[in-house]
Amino acid sequence: MKKKIIVPVTIVIVLLLVLLLFLPIPLGSFDDGGTRIYASLTYTIVKWNRHVYDQDGFDTYTNTSVYWIPDCYKSIDELWEMEYNND
Repeated sequence: MKKKIIVPVTIVIVLLLVLLLFLPIPLGSFDDGGTRIYASLTYTIVKWNRHVYDQDGFDTYTNTSVYWIPDCYKSIDELWEMEYNND
């Protein structure tokens, strides 16, 4: 009788762990123009929509980026520095 209970419970726990590793959860938006973050345990998706001021004036930076481990654990400011310096 215990085997009939242990096997389904184990399967459910393993499936939940896999979902936590790969299912992105929305974490909210920022007041920098509407940047949105979606994160899981293994990666972070950032939909950039940020106001940028440079020598030419005002512009809006829009892009979608995926950051894998270890970059997915960095703050939004560190990710912005990486993103803005690459372009």
